[in-house]
Amino acid sequence: MRVDDDAMGVTTFRFALLYFVLNRDFPTSQHSIRRLRFPEKLSRASEDHSVQFPVITMANPQVLLADLNAGRCSNVAEVRLLRYWEARNVRKGGELMSVDMLFVDENSTLTQGSVSANRQLRFRKRLSEGSLYTLTGFDVTRSNTNFRLCDAPFSIRFNEGTSLEKITASARPIPTELFRFMPYGRLLELANTGKQLPDIIGELSAIRSTITDRIAGAQRVMLTLRLESGENVCVSMFDSLALAFHTKFDSYGREPKVIIATGVNPKIVGGRLFLNATSSTHLYFDSETAAGKKLFDTLPGHGAVPGESTSKVVHAQKIEPMTLSELNQFIITAESQIIEFLCTAKVTGIQQDEGWCYIGCSGCSKKLVREISSFTCLSCNETNAVAALRYRVALSVSDNTDTASFLAFDTEMAKLTNLQASEAAQIVGIGVDAQVDTELPQSLADIVGKTYTFQLKLNDFNFSSKHQTFTISRIFPERVLAPMPAFVVTEDGTVPADAQAGDLPHGTIGNVGITSTGADKPTTSDASTGKRPPPAKDQDDDDKTAPKKAHVE
Repeated sequence: MRVDDDAMGVTTFRFALLYFVLNRDFPTSQHSIRRLRFPEKLSRASEDHSVQFPVITMANPQVLLADLNAGRCSNVAEVRLLRYWEARNVRKGGELMSVDMLFVDENSTLTQGSVSANRQLRFRKRLSEGSLYTLTGFDVTRSNTNFRLCDAPFSIRFNEGTSLEKITASARPIPTELFRFMPYGRLLELANTGKQLPDIIGELSAIRSTITDRIAGAQRVMLTLRLESGENVCVSMFDSLALAFHTKFDSYGREPKVIIATGVNPKIVGGRLFLNATSSTHLYFDSETAAGKKLFDTLPGHGAVPGESTSKVVHAQKIEPMTLSELNQFIITAESQIIEFLCTAKVTGIQQDEGWCYIGCSGCSKKLVREISSFTCLSCNETNAVAALRYRVALSVSDNTDTASFLAFDTEMAKLTNLQASEAAQIVGIGVDAQVDTELPQSLADIVGKTYTFQLKLNDFNFSSKHQTFTISRIFPERVLAPMPAFVVTEDGTVPADAQAGDLPHGTIGNVGITSTGADKPTTSDASTGKRPPPAKDQDDDDKTAPKKAHVE
């Protein structure tokens, strides 16, 4: 059987191509092709520059976010950057830890990404919310199980070989926005768990703000949103987040009707649900997003209600500064009331007659009752409660007008000293035999001689003949603008102790995640009534029942 030379040459060339493709070593130059032992006619054809041979390049294959596996990924992910924010360590003076971000791909898979502080400058200028990117050469790690912004089991971490390139368009249908809205019942389930940071959308009912200027410091903004299901919730923002909200609010030109808040932390305080802003929180107004526009268009008159007030903003009155002399005189001459003041004074000593700590419940912080061989927490109804040391520090203070005694509890002292009471000392023994194994910690001794601005909360107890100390609600290292008294009022009229501005989730504080394109201190949804809360008796009870002295073994 005669075989045509041309046919044999083509067949040989095809097998050669297949061999080198399978071995990923296909010769791409004419000289390499010429070295193949092809029939003479094909060899001559290769020397003819009019004959074009194909050039094969092995590009990295594309991968979907849902298909990522732990380890180094060299595949290409085509994604849209939805949001990014800074993660800072509040325990180290706001030190930048990383720049975190949220990606979405064509299958609407959300995945969190992160670039460490030492690499963030390389990528920072490339980040543009809403833009499309190709991402390759990154590490895939397991997602944190707490404070989750998405449900993906893995997250992306940039490394020294990561490539992030912006692209102008994509053939893939990648969503321009994606939110994790959850119904009211689900928000209740997530409250106080620290597991998820959902998104929220609602009609703006009221804005409660302490900001009347741009002085940096302790600021507070409370947004009351009405959900589509009819419930009212409060979104709380503090400090830099609160200031950034007002910057966006002032530049918007009008009061928004619909607000979307992302990455909020649900908490229940006093039996009510509050949504606290975190470092990942971004706010969107009205029609800045498709989801917001959809709700905005359903409101009568696009959110306008006939006869309603022209403004929903309620500016809370600033807390007034007062000297110690004025403070001591005030409690003698004024009527009993709930009020707060700022006092700047020097710490002249720590009163140790009643000790500097007490043995409290590790869950609720209330003082434990000492049984023969255990501790009982009456608040938690626990007969075998886990004990933990809590600060209760009486400070002697003075200014150039007078002297006074201020009483500070666990939260504020831990922030001031950057040390938990349980880290400063240990409990030796149990029940009636329990003792503390150290004298005054050096961290407390070091604050003597320093000047602070104290925010003091006065109630009925301070206006009685039994008054001896003023309770500190916050301590500032220097004179700053302090917030209004707590807006939270429980069913029995008391102010919950945990309704205090606290650290952001993850132990971070972020750059202001508020954009014009698509801190834990809650308040009630009806806080705009402007009524003062009734006396907070629980804290006074703690003062009276705290142990007189922490004994030294």
